[in-house]
Formats: sequence, C-alpha cells, structure tokens
Amino acid sequence: MISNIWTMARKEIIHIRRDPRSIALLFLLPLIMMMLYGYAINMDLKDVRIGVLDQDHAWASREVTRHLQGSDFFRIHRYYDSREAVRDAIQRGVIRAAVIFPADFTLKIGRNQSPDLQLLIDGSDANTGKIVEAGLLQVVTTTRYGPAPSPVLFRLEPRVWYNPEMKGVNFIVPGLIAVFLMMIATILTSITIAREKETGTMIQLRLSPAKPLHIILGKVLPYTFLAFLVGTLMLLFALVYYRVPFQGSAFLLAGLGIAYLLAALSIGLLASTIARTQQVAMAAGLLGTLLPSIILSGFIFPLRSMPRILQWISYIIPAKYFLEIIRGIMLKGVGIQHLWTQVVALLIFAAVLIFISTVRFRRQFKI
Repeated sequence: MISNIWTMARKEIIHIRRDPRSIALLFLLPLIMMMLYGYAINMDLKDVRIGVLDQDHAWASREVTRHLQGSDFFRIHRYYDSREAVRDAIQRGVIRAAVIFPADFTLKIGRNQSPDLQLLIDGSDANTGKIVEAGLLQVVTTTRYGPAPSPVLFRLEPRVWYNPEMKGVNFIVPGLIAVFLMMIATILTSITIAREKETGTMIQLRLSPAKPLHIILGKVLPYTFLAFLVGTLMLLFALVYYRVPFQGSAFLLAGLGIAYLLAALSIGLLASTIARTQQVAMAAGLLGTLLPSIILSGFIFPLRSMPRILQWISYIIPAKYFLEIIRGIMLKGVGIQHLWTQVVALLIFAAVLIFISTVRFRRQFKI
C-alpha cells in the first residue's frame, strides 16, 4: 500500500517538476494578491472629508471646528456658506458628512442651554455612515466649552485586547491567507484526475497494481506539501510586510493548517473526478470555493448579520473554520482547547469528500 502511494506521489512530483513556470507563478501570485488586496480591502477610515456650515461665527463653534480639524479621523474639506451648497456636496460625494452650527450656538452655551447642532451624513454606505456618525458625536460631546472643567461622574478607561492599535490589516490579512490558500489548493488538485482523462493515461492507471484509494492519496500528498509551502510563504509575508502580530504557537497553526489543506485539496479532487477536462475542473473548483470563501466565511461580512439560511450554508464552508483558527492563533494566541471543534469539522469535511472522490474514481476506474 505504501509503495503504491509513493509511486503515485512520485508520478505527480515529476509532473510538477516539468512545469517550473507554473510553480514560480504559484508562489508569486499569492504574494502579489496579498499585497494588492491587503491595501484595497481596508476597513480603517482616516481623513474622512467633512464640510462645515458655521452660521454662528463665535468661539463655541470655532472650538468644535478646531477639535474636528485636529482629529486624525476627520478632515475639513471646505467651509460652506449655505445649506444648498452642503446638500450639493453630499450628493456629488465630495464630502461624507457636514456639521451645521446654528446662529445661536454660542449664545445658548453661554446661557447653559442645550444648543441645536445638525449633522448631515451620507448614508448611502450604511456601515461607513454609522462610523462617521459615531465619530462626529464623540468629538462634539467631548469638546470642552469654556475654562471651567465639567464635573466628572466616573472615569472610563478602555482597554483594547488582541489588536490594541485597531488596525484593520491585522484582521484582513489572516483572512486573505485563508481565502487564497483555499483557492490555490483547489486549483492544484482539480487538474489531477482530469489530466489523466484528457491525456488518455487512465488505461495505464487501470493496469497498475495500485488501488483507487492509493492513487487518490498518492495524488493528494505532493500537493499537500506544495500548498503547505505556499501557505508558509504567505504567512511569512504577512508577518514581515504587514507586521501582523503572531501571539500563538506556530506548530499548532502548522498542524491545524494541514487539516485545512486536506479539506481544500479534497474539493479540487472531487471537481477533478467530475469534470472531463482540466479547464472545466479548475473552473468548477474556483466557482465552488472562491466566492463562498469570501462571502460566507466571515472574512469580511459578519455571519451573524446574514439570513438564517446563509448561516446554515456557512457550516459547509471550510474557510469559515480556518478563519477562526488562524485569527485565534495569530491575534489571540488561543490553544487547541478553543479550536478543536473547528479541526474536527475540517477533518470530517476532508474525509467525506475524499471518500466520495474515491467512490467516483473507482467507478471511472472500472469503465
């Protein structure tokens, strides 16, 4: 059994060595994609352009404006002189929000009255609009008016764990590793069986003493090692280039990463047993992994906010479990006691798909 598996593995290694350009592209493409998507998918909002309509022109409105200008979050794009100009700027997307000070803003503050302050926010992007609203309210409500300090009822001292600087890249880049690793692993094995069909070498496999399961395992092993090297390279790139923190055990991540690779490779293997050509197998593998891994894994969109049926579908997406693993180990430093359910799900997923692929290949093997 071991000799048959090793023979099949050597056959795949020879195929890999005969195409050095594809191997070079295999290692370079993930790094290029991580570099591009790491900057493109950026949830950090900085220098949000806002407008100011100051009908007060007194010290209180200037104090709020000064705090807005000094914030790293906002940048005053322009001072407007009419509501129509503010409305036109928001409609054209020139500014994300506007602050309108009424004429009696300072007067009411001097009388210890609550002044009216209007915030106009572009809500076409709901998530961004909520963040901008919260930021504007924080600046306005924390501005100190006059020399006398306000009475302090309590002191709030926030502590941010796992990502103290609140960098979005620390959340996005581990997700990119999971998504790209799924895509690459699926592509690698999606062409294995389909190549035998397309080149007409299935007869040679039938005449060999190897059983269908031996052939399947022999084809998976070399690509498991190759995908592991690609994943290691992406991880090192994330640590060095993006300086993503790594709080947990590298050996634990490596071990659990192999379980994820087996699940990803099994998807490509199943596509290879179904398709007749390599191009169709690759397209089927990408269609079945890339979009679900991006949308239904929690990579960008939180699963809890999705409809119930999509949350149920997410349980059959391997990237969902590996995202919890890689973010948990890298950012939180958690151990296997918190991740064993994800590992079991990945191993069950891989075992089921490899079994189905073996059954399908056995039927084709006897034709």
